[in-house]
Amino acid sequence: MPSWQKYFESPTGALLGIYAASFFLPSIFTAFIGDYISTRLGRRWCIIIANIIISIGSLVNTFANSAGMWCGGRVIMGAGVGMVKVAAPVLIQEIAHPRLRPILGSCYQTFAYIGTFFAALMTFAGLYVPGDWGWRFPSLLQIIGPVIVIIVALLCPESPRWLIKNGQREQAHNILAEFHANGDKDDALVQLEMGEISDAIERETFQSKASFLDFVRTPGNRRRLVALVALACSLNWMGNGIISYFLSPILRSVGVTAPVQITLINAGLALWNLILAGIAAVYCDKAGRRPLFLGSVAGMFCSYIVVMGLSAGFAHTNQGSMGIAVIPFLFIYFGFYDMAFTPLPIAYTVEILPFSIRSKGMALFTSTATLGNAFNQFVNPIALNAIAWR
Repeated sequence: MPSWQKYFESPTGALLGIYAASFFLPSIFTAFIGDYISTRLGRRWCIIIANIIISIGSLVNTFANSAGMWCGGRVIMGAGVGMVKVAAPVLIQEIAHPRLRPILGSCYQTFAYIGTFFAALMTFAGLYVPGDWGWRFPSLLQIIGPVIVIIVALLCPESPRWLIKNGQREQAHNILAEFHANGDKDDALVQLEMGEISDAIERETFQSKASFLDFVRTPGNRRRLVALVALACSLNWMGNGIISYFLSPILRSVGVTAPVQITLINAGLALWNLILAGIAAVYCDKAGRRPLFLGSVAGMFCSYIVVMGLSAGFAHTNQGSMGIAVIPFLFIYFGFYDMAFTPLPIAYTVEILPFSIRSKGMALFTSTATLGNAFNQFVNPIALNAIAWR
């Protein structure tokens, strides 16, 4: 945004990288705090505490009067995000009806594009707000999301698995009956779920107390560890990281320089991602995990080659048509990305982890993904300055 660029003196290179990475670095560590809170206090309270922290960070961000304070706000928000990413997908999987569990689990990351779309719209509105409030206004609106999540978390049930694990069997029974069988505690599905959850927890408790070492103790868990680390890295190392977080300099590098145009393209891309990822989330069970992952990678590879070729052509010829042609291929690239890498990594990770190490697995997943993202955010602006499209 021009008002933000003016206030913070148009940072570039390493300084811009530090600004961007400041949001992600805390999550590398707070993900493990999220695991502790989620295990001790429950999934709901971890989500509530995390979103209170995010709300505080958004206020610091809004009223920042220096670059340090602005980064501090991002650090606070990032700390909360690292915690909520551990508890939220786990809670969704553990309270969802078995018939809807795959779809709801896949929608978790998909719905992030709703926030991205509205953020783009608020940024567009901020272009017409005079003075510093041009960037402070969208920053203030960041508080809406966590406040809504806090209210919803206060109203939603706790995980039945967590309740049974912590000796609150009757409450877990009531929740399963209310949400899975219209209040019928004797329903066959409810009885089956109660039995399966209890048996699984008893077996896991008998085997050992859960620890992070469990990931290397058995061949099955070692394979799970490899899968979750690979999926965590894939969230930001598939070429999407630079497009998602540095769309503005990318568009400027191919001749699209007007802030209004850049903001509207960003909003359109968010809406496109939401639609494509939503379709993928609904139908991912029918298509299967592996075909979606393989098709997504192949499509991204081909479309990214075209993006690089057009960017190189524009850099050498300065023909506007080549620069404009990059835009639809960015949409095509994200269409393939949304086939698998928006709805599936988090949902698949939760699915393959047993209850005893589920929140710990999500802590490792979140920490790994955030470490990769923080690295991306630091080096990408340096690379854009140094080698542009290459």
